Amino acid sequence: MLKSLRNQLVIALGLVVSLFAIAQGVSSYQFCVAGMSAVLDLRMEQVASRMRGGFGDSIPAFPARGSQDARDIFIVIWKDGETVPVRSTEPSLTLPRDADAGFTSPEVNGEGWRLYTSREGDRTIQIAQRLSVRHEIEEAAATRTLWPIVVLIPLVWVAVIVVVSRSLRHLNQLGKQAQRIDANRLQALPLAGVPTELLPFVRSINLMIQRLARSIESERKFISDAAHELRTPLTALQLQADNLQRDIAPSNQERFRALQGGIARSSNLISQLLRLARADAPPVGAGMARAMESVDVGAAVVDAIADVLPIAMQRGIDIGADEMADARVHAIGLDIATVIKNLVGNAVRYTPDGGKIDLSTRLRDRMVEIEVADTGPGIDEALLPRVFDRFFRANTEIEGSGLGLSIVKAIVTRYGGTVSLRNRNDGQSGIVATVGLPLEADSATQP
Repeated sequence: MLKSLRNQLVIALGLVVSLFAIAQGVSSYQFCVAGMSAVLDLRMEQVASRMRGGFGDSIPAFPARGSQDARDIFIVIWKDGETVPVRSTEPSLTLPRDADAGFTSPEVNGEGWRLYTSREGDRTIQIAQRLSVRHEIEEAAATRTLWPIVVLIPLVWVAVIVVVSRSLRHLNQLGKQAQRIDANRLQALPLAGVPTELLPFVRSINLMIQRLARSIESERKFISDAAHELRTPLTALQLQADNLQRDIAPSNQERFRALQGGIARSSNLISQLLRLARADAPPVGAGMARAMESVDVGAAVVDAIADVLPIAMQRGIDIGADEMADARVHAIGLDIATVIKNLVGNAVRYTPDGGKIDLSTRLRDRMVEIEVADTGPGIDEALLPRVFDRFFRANTEIEGSGLGLSIVKAIVTRYGGTVSLRNRNDGQSGIVATVGLPLEADSATQP
């Protein structure tokens, strides 16, 4: 979680604000306690002042013991020459008559008191209040000042999350654009609106994309040039071998057929390389647009089945289509045919004798999905992410170039489609290959 820049910023800012809020709360609490203590002291001074103005005579000389609430202020009035108070709100309370003038905090009857003593003429006026009561009042008032902070801290965290998320929104958009970059979409990231601190990083990525594009283009050109250069001599070699076949002694015929097979495999590899070079080539604007047409997907599937049907019948493989939706795509017909034939060819190659291959086309979300399911041995789950890599072969015991699925992915990606490969999960072994292609704008949607 802490590897996320957003989470780091949220936690850092939230903690800083929370610490300041807590510090402010502690400070406010202490100030409020001190303020309430000063208010209570002022109240005691005011009561003493009133007692000097004649209100003291209204206090009974002999009140009943325990008649006053423990939370009240207690009043005791002494007179010179008298050994007991002449006025008192609680006769059981014996305050220190000789206390210093002003505020003191003596202990009376085993508990702390706040005492205010005022002397005027022959009279001594004492106002007392229990410290426990004062502390309770002060803490209650101070605690009320903490509620806004307690409520605001969660709100501040929410605000920090919102502000950080909005601040990083553009960075998230750049991340999504970077995720869409692949060999067929090597577009530089836009610089408009990028924060100043991120500009060097984005420019570095764009430079890397440019270098990668040049490298991939060099690789494509090399593959295309090499395939073209090798195709002619291999064709000539194939012709020469065919012409020599009748002159080969019967005892050498088997080795000669092995030679012909090697030449045929080399020619097939060269053809696959040329197809891959064409599939990898970037679209050429109007030239490609003119070559595109309305392609009937169902007809392309039927043609692919017809091409492999003789081999399938020879090996006892049951191949057919169980669901066919009427769908058309706007593409180059040869590209769609290559995609389907490569998938069907792979299925035939890996399905054992007597196995089964099912093809289907379905409409879903303005896409046509072409599915090829076989009953072959399947592929190790650890190897599935690599099946679209060039020259990768999951089963080296079966002959192949390792380019068929790479060509499929390159073509499908070029048209904005999707391709996936997974093991069957219906209790049978085998592979399910699924290709999704965008439907033609006016393609029929009725199955």
